[in-house]
Amino acid sequence: EINTAGDLMSFKCKHMKGCSMYNFITTSVRIIQLQPFLNEYCMNAEEYKECARYKIKEKGGKSPDNLLPNGKILKI
Repeated sequence: EINTAGDLMSFKCKHMKGCSMYNFITTSVRIIQLQPFLNEYCMNAEEYKECARYKIKEKGGKSPDNLLPNGKILKI
């Protein structure tokens, strides 16, 4: 039996390390409010390619610092 849950839990988007939004979320006092984005996009082996930031980065672009993974703009 393959433990896919373990594999999915260890997944991390290749752009996470340099992602300004990831860094903001993990150091923000709003982490509880924003944490679902990490689980849904950054650490999700099946959904990470749906991240608006990922799509821009893959095309060689730079996303705005306040662009959330779902494509909405975070009001800081």
